[in-house]
Amino acid sequence: MVGVNSLTIPANDNRIYHTEYNWYADKTLGFIETANPGAYIKVDFTGSSIGISLAPPLLNTSYATLAWSIDQGPEQNTKLPVPGNFIQLASSLDQSRQHSLYLFVKNAIHEDRWFGPGVRIRILNFTIDDGATLIAPKLAPKRLLAYWDSIGEGVAVYGDIPSSDAHVTWAFSLALVMNVELSLVAWGSQGYTVGGTGNTPPLFNSDGQANSSAWKWLSSKYPRSFEVCPDYFICGHGTNDHFRNQTDQEVYASVLGWLHEVRKTCQNSQIFLIVPFGRFKEDAIVQAYQSYQAAQPDRETVLIQLGDRGSHGLTELRVKTFEAVDGLHPWAWKSCQLGALLVAEIVPHLNSNRLPLHLLEF
Repeated sequence: MVGVNSLTIPANDNRIYHTEYNWYADKTLGFIETANPGAYIKVDFTGSSIGISLAPPLLNTSYATLAWSIDQGPEQNTKLPVPGNFIQLASSLDQSRQHSLYLFVKNAIHEDRWFGPGVRIRILNFTIDDGATLIAPKLAPKRLLAYWDSIGEGVAVYGDIPSSDAHVTWAFSLALVMNVELSLVAWGSQGYTVGGTGNTPPLFNSDGQANSSAWKWLSSKYPRSFEVCPDYFICGHGTNDHFRNQTDQEVYASVLGWLHEVRKTCQNSQIFLIVPFGRFKEDAIVQAYQSYQAAQPDRETVLIQLGDRGSHGLTELRVKTFEAVDGLHPWAWKSCQLGALLVAEIVPHLNSNRLPLHLLEF
């Protein structure tokens, strides 16, 4: 419960950093909302305590896990919903020093993620001590928006669905080396041409509508803002197109259309088109990339193929391997190794004028 001597600050306060491309920030009511595992928040603060208030849940059962760290200390976490829709993230802190909060969405169940969404994680406000203040945190210099599927979402990284954890995936390993703030948009079962869990649409459709082309939408209600474009796009779809028997021609058309639309929307961003780790739909993806480059050469769009190094143990669903509990979703350690492979392939292509200084000596 919020204390009587406390200060309440809307969650969209500009001192509170939320990853730009997977949260919706309401300018009128002051809340922020996401359904994406891997979405996170950073803020510094003074005083002895900090807490958050959430909107009443749309589901009565456990639907997501929030995790956080205070002053880079050990992870704490709780399942939503919580009693009173309030979480005391920290208390009895040293009032003489400045503190930091890092809060992230660890996982979420696969209920309605699009129209409701049932797994809405809506933070209304932050509560700190009366007389304390929020302070904008130090951020990485660049932004990365990554589109992926359940492998990006961290499904089964510890061996089963309930222990899913987006934060121990390849994506955060890559983001650390690239020195970026990462907006992870990973929907289980989604592909270029097929919709994902919880009513999420396919990644791309040429009509661009919210309920058929997800890449430019946060949900059926809210568009994803590209008023300021990310420095980098990464997309690794194709796995679910394969397992749901989409044709190569369908995947080819969707990949090609997506590349053109991203470049039209964000003219200066670098785009990394990734063949899925299991090499699913590789021929269609490569052909789409070649057609895109043939129409108008684009040095800022790069195809990444990890080949056998990336696919080993990740090619046969429901066949257990050393690398994956089900032959497809990598264990946490393997996902981090895949992040290292992506680093090795991506870093040489980064533009020197946007490359963090420490990577110039990579």
